[in-house]
Amino acid sequence: MRVFMTGIAHTAGDPRPITDIEPISAEPGLVDALHEVGLATYRHARDSPIDMAATCIAETLDHSRTPASGVDILMLASSTIGFGQIENTELLQLSERFGLSHATPIGVSAAECANFGTALHLARTLVATGEARTVLLVTTDACTTPEQRLLRQVNSVVSDGAASCLVTAEPARIEILTTATATNQLIRAATNPDAIAALTRRTLIGLVDDALLRANIDRDQIRQVITNNINTEALRFMTLSAGLDHNLCYADNVADFAHVHSADNLLNLQSYVEDGAAPDQVVLTISHAFGTWALAPLRIR
Repeated sequence: MRVFMTGIAHTAGDPRPITDIEPISAEPGLVDALHEVGLATYRHARDSPIDMAATCIAETLDHSRTPASGVDILMLASSTIGFGQIENTELLQLSERFGLSHATPIGVSAAECANFGTALHLARTLVATGEARTVLLVTTDACTTPEQRLLRQVNSVVSDGAASCLVTAEPARIEILTTATATNQLIRAATNPDAIAALTRRTLIGLVDDALLRANIDRDQIRQVITNNINTEALRFMTLSAGLDHNLCYADNVADFAHVHSADNLLNLQSYVEDGAAPDQVVLTISHAFGTWALAPLRIR
């Protein structure tokens, strides 16, 4: 069964300069290093993760032909489930608030910044096998301390935000051709940057090979690569590691949004489509964390 994506929505916190983050401002050399890789602004939310999720869900449902009662599954992809910011009861309350009377709640939380891609893989599989017809997927996260905003090991800055979409059997402009996931936990144990890079390339290129084979497309058909907004150099590296030209990476939102947890893929995809993506092209999304990848080749009609 063919599977589609529609109703993409996102929200993020207020824009602030990265120099407002104390651990960053305390190191002038670090500020320069982050600026050099395209990072300038991050997003600081006043709303809670569950409230940001609600904002996105409302917009997604508002633009959908499927009524709330027709949603089979509400899938929440978040690193904050059960850790004080989002409790399981709040997910049920979210269902009641939007009239998702037939939606089974499912939480995806173990893949960190790859939560969205992992959830998309699960959602597409459920729809493709006929276990569900429509899945409402929402990802939302927020930092609680300034220290959480600095990802020193990869030179990135974390923002607060959320994004959502419907994964459905109903035809839409974006078709999810396939999804694939992989993990290589040797990366977590590696300390040498060259070893980490080699493990990343080895795992990712094989994963892309497998996904493109199943989708029956070639690398030269891919017109854009959408990844997490780690920094501009990381985007180029990820694209090269997938066996693609680094110029295909979508970097338009790095300076304005920084790394919005696992919402980056949807945020970037929405921007790319709304900015006038040409019809009938293939876009590759890569949702990734440290040692985990989830990707999806999409056809934009």
